[in-house]
Order: sequence, then C-alpha cells, then structure tokens
Amino acid sequence: MAKKASRTREARQRRQRQRRQNRWMILLLAIVIVAIVAVAMVVVSNQPVEAYIPPDLTKRYDNISRSFSVEGYPQLGDLNAPVTLAEYASFACPGCEALHSDSFDAILDRVREGQVLFTYVPMQTGSIPNAQGAARAALCAGRQGMFWEMHDVLFDWQSRYGNTAYSQNRLLAGAEGLGLNTSTLTNCFNSAAISGTLDSAMTEDVTGTPTVQVNGVTITAARAGGVPSTAEMLQAIDDATPNNWGMPEEPPADAAEETADQSDQEADIESQPQSEDATGEEEPASSAGAGQSEADDEPTVVAEEDVSEENDEDMKDADVAPTAEATATDQEPESEEAAEASEG
Repeated sequence: MAKKASRTREARQRRQRQRRQNRWMILLLAIVIVAIVAVAMVVVSNQPVEAYIPPDLTKRYDNISRSFSVEGYPQLGDLNAPVTLAEYASFACPGCEALHSDSFDAILDRVREGQVLFTYVPMQTGSIPNAQGAARAALCAGRQGMFWEMHDVLFDWQSRYGNTAYSQNRLLAGAEGLGLNTSTLTNCFNSAAISGTLDSAMTEDVTGTPTVQVNGVTITAARAGGVPSTAEMLQAIDDATPNNWGMPEEPPADAAEETADQSDQEADIESQPQSEDATGEEEPASSAGAGQSEADDEPTVVAEEDVSEENDEDMKDADVAPTAEATATDQEPESEEAAEASEG
C-alpha cells in the first residue's frame, strides 16, 4: 500500500515537472516569435519605400494666392472672391479621391479667374489606414508653404498604393521628395496648432465626406454615392455669382455729372463761329473772345479815374500839386461841353 502511494506521488511530480517545462517552452517560443517580428519590422521600416511625386505640382498653382482660414484650413484664391467653395474631405476617403480626380481642375480654373475662394476642410473619414497621419502631414507641409502639393500627392497615393498609402515611412519619404524639411515636419506633426485644426474640422456640421458647400449651401448630388458632379458644382458657382461680377465699376454719380458738363462745354466751344481779322483770314473764336474781354475792361478804367478824381480833390485840399491824373480830371468838363455843342 505504501509502495502504491509512493508511485502515485512520483507520477504526480513528473507530470508537474512536465507542465512546467511545457510552459517554459511556450514562453521561450513566444519570445522568439516577438523578437523575429520586431526585427522584421525594423528591417522593413528601414528599407527605402516608393513615394511617387507627380511632376509640375508647383506650376499647377502658379499665380494663385494661398492662405489659411482662422481655423487653420488651407485656402486657394482671392479672399474677396464673390463665391466661396468649401470641400469637406479626407485623404482616406475613396469618394473624395474621385471628386479630386474628376472636378478639381475645373474648380481650380474658377479659382484662378478670381471667381472662387476654395477652402479644404481636413476630415479623417475613409477606409484607408492612417487618415489622421495623412491629414497631419498635409497640414504640416502647409506650414512650409506646400499644402496643395502634398494634397495632390496624397490623393495620388490613395489609388496608387491602396491600404499602405499613408504609412509613416512613406509620408516622410514624400515630404523629402517635395523638398520639405523633414525634421521640421516631424516636430510639427503632433503640435497643438495642427491638433486644433483637426479638432475644429471634427466639429463641422457635415454628415459625410465629400461634402461641398457653395456660399454655405451644400450641393445635393443627383448621382448615387453623394459625390457632386463637375457640372453640378460649376452650375452652383455660376448661380451664386453676382450678375455684375467682372464688369467695370461705374463712376460715382458726381463724377458722371462732371464728365457730362465737361462734354457740354467742349461741344459749345466747338460750335462757336470763327471771326475774320482785318486781312480777311479767319480768326479763332478764342481771339474774338479776347477782344470782347478787352472791351469789357474799359468800364474798369473809368472806375479807376473816378477814384483818382476823389483822390485829387483830397490832394487839392491839402495844397498838393496836381498830378497827371488830376489834369485829366480837369479836362472832363470840356469834353462834356464839346459833346453838348455837337448835339446842338
């Protein structure tokens, strides 16, 4: 009986030792697997990654003003444009990529003409992994003056690389390919300013992406999927544009009246008849007017003589010798008598 109990204890101990060994083997195997995966990730992350950059990106935006809204949303075009177009979109949203491919060039033409101020509101929807990383990379590229170039690159990558489009390694490679300072971009990536812009976008009152608003009014798409067509967006832009947009401004009412008065005066001068001088040649109307002005000046001379006469009387009272003007005054009565004799 004692032997049987001893054998039972030994068997139990062997089983316990075996279970401990099995646990150690499993733990060791797990450690090895984790180490292999970690090494593989390091190797993959350090390998060069393809980051295609479309050609002539910067030329696409030549002569177009760039700015940011108060919230930090990137903008293109004249801040005083008559129409505002806001696109709520995500780089990870397939519908947003379709809208970009189909319609962005047509919208850009209206922006270049000064008709539209375009605002991109960065959302984080969509099925492509790391939508937030793509949005942060684009906004940080904007801090270095190249949001719109990165904007085009990211939408190109969505259809080119699929689910691996926005890996961290590819985003850094793309920034380097655009000539950006990658250290500055990395420091910007999780900054409070970028986080604030993305938080503001999340509070926008839109139900999905892409959403396009013209002067604050959402365009309702007729086709399935809710993505507005190019024709629908252009029509909405034209409908929102004032009828007098692009027309020259009318001068103020006072300036218009002054211009009309000047025209009337010029017409009167041209219509005046020309006079002839003694030689029989025509003399400009301005010369005749000058002669008339000289004739009109004679009463002024008489007035001056009257004033001289008063002064002469004062001078006589003061026993002052008469001047030449006083002599002229003494001769006036004789002229009057001669006039009366001629009338008789």
